Amino acid sequence: MVFSKATDTGSCAACVSASFMGGKSFVQAGDWDGHGAFGLHRLCCVRNRLWYNSAMKQGEENGSGERARAVDRYLHTGSFEAFRSTFLSGLVLAFFGIGFYRLWYQFNFYNLHFSADVGMVTVGANVARVVVIALLVLLVYKAGFTRATRGVFVWSGFVLMTVSSLLYLLDLFFDATRFEALRVIVGGIGLVGGEIIWIFFLERLRPGEVFFYAAGGLALSCALSLVMGYLDPVVSGMINLFIPALSVFAYWQAMTRLDERAKTTRAGREDSMGKAPGVDALYESDPFRTGAVHALIAFFLYALLLGMALGYPDGRHRELSQTVRSIHQVLVVLLIAFVVWLVLVRGRSFKLSGYWLFQNALMMASICFLMSGSSGSEEASTFLLTNAVTCFYIPLVFFICLIGRHVHYQTTLVYAVVYGGSLLCMAVGRIIVYAVGPTLDHSLWLLIVMAIVVLVEATLIMRPRFMGDYPIGFELGTMRNEASEGAAEVGVVDPVAAFAGLYGLSDVERDIVSLISQGRSRSFIAQTLNYSENTIRNYTRTVYRKVGVHSKQELLDKVADARE
Repeated sequence: MVFSKATDTGSCAACVSASFMGGKSFVQAGDWDGHGAFGLHRLCCVRNRLWYNSAMKQGEENGSGERARAVDRYLHTGSFEAFRSTFLSGLVLAFFGIGFYRLWYQFNFYNLHFSADVGMVTVGANVARVVVIALLVLLVYKAGFTRATRGVFVWSGFVLMTVSSLLYLLDLFFDATRFEALRVIVGGIGLVGGEIIWIFFLERLRPGEVFFYAAGGLALSCALSLVMGYLDPVVSGMINLFIPALSVFAYWQAMTRLDERAKTTRAGREDSMGKAPGVDALYESDPFRTGAVHALIAFFLYALLLGMALGYPDGRHRELSQTVRSIHQVLVVLLIAFVVWLVLVRGRSFKLSGYWLFQNALMMASICFLMSGSSGSEEASTFLLTNAVTCFYIPLVFFICLIGRHVHYQTTLVYAVVYGGSLLCMAVGRIIVYAVGPTLDHSLWLLIVMAIVVLVEATLIMRPRFMGDYPIGFELGTMRNEASEGAAEVGVVDPVAAFAGLYGLSDVERDIVSLISQGRSRSFIAQTLNYSENTIRNYTRTVYRKVGVHSKQELLDKVADARE
């Protein structure tokens, strides 16, 4: 199932995932320090325990009298009131900004879902986007990201998407399609900037927030496109013209609020524009690296399937009636609302394997309809594929952001590889059907190939323990029920947490003390926390000053005293 009930949110993602999937935690599996995973597990447990304690304290200070309803580290809220105050307050403009960006995407590339896409024109636009993304990879790898380079993506997306909207209006006014190919390609290139700016935003959030804004923004875009589909085309075209600006304005406001939040919650952090605090390099070691690669291959194969299915049997684009389109959008909104309620309010887990089963059920049903060849089967298949394409966005973005939290590479680089590769595979699938489909004596061969690919990519993710004995990171854990359960899970590292609270250490300082107590070198600590060695040296000196010691041994003695 996609959702499961558990009671171990006080532990780290490794422990949570292990309990979901029947595997062993790092502690149970033995000392894995050779790859740094055991140390990262302990560090994660320290951070998670203090996050939970902070949430419990906040719940008590608010006078709720219900400790179980305090927001946990996964941002499970336990009630609509807590959900509203957590997600629909400071960063609510981001919810609308992502929804506007997705609305523009659906309007210009999927005709508000009246068609599955714009045929080979969409293929050309996706190839152009892949080229731009490849250039982005080179840019980030060579120079990294500064405020100036981030501004380039903001303004390029803003300008090119607006130009594409103007070309759409010109086609409307002249009752022609002379600019259709140009506007889709220009818009496709502009979308790279429009997408990346929201990756800049999402990479700074906790997993629960990423889930909400990715899923909620998609639901909002479907609701808005449903309404726009019943408006006059000229009115819709004018709204489409303003959407890029609205999305950028929302982005600026959301990033400003994040900067303000960084100053109050992560004092001393060097770069508030960067990744979310507490990242590690866990996915750069096996078996996590192998599992992540398998998941990546599954994403690419699924994108290839989408391209082939959308172009079946000869590459032409497939249309939907207004009634079917409206049903699709209403179903997506209801589905996402239910999932968000179940995960973030009721406290159930969100697992990639379960969601992948849902995605593949849509694909398998679509292939079966195409095989039947009965009346209405093609539109039914297109309807299912449209739902599959729309819902594919959630695991794709969520996967990108979670992988980005566990590697040293920029999250934007992870985006470039995963999202750019998916776009390329989708375009390749469409081209294969366009080139090969008309030459086959029977289109059944294409369907057989698609069915085999479904079995391969589904098995990659849905098989048990596809990341070895340590499944981690592709899901949100479940909300804990009792505070005592968390104490039992992380009792091994409570002394460090107590030590940090006793001397008023910041989050970063606490993490450094935890790693020092494990005998880690300065270079290892710098790599783990994604700081320079000089920065770690400065933090260590600050810790010495706060604690009143002058050497590492004296610090360890103080930690031992706290344990006693």
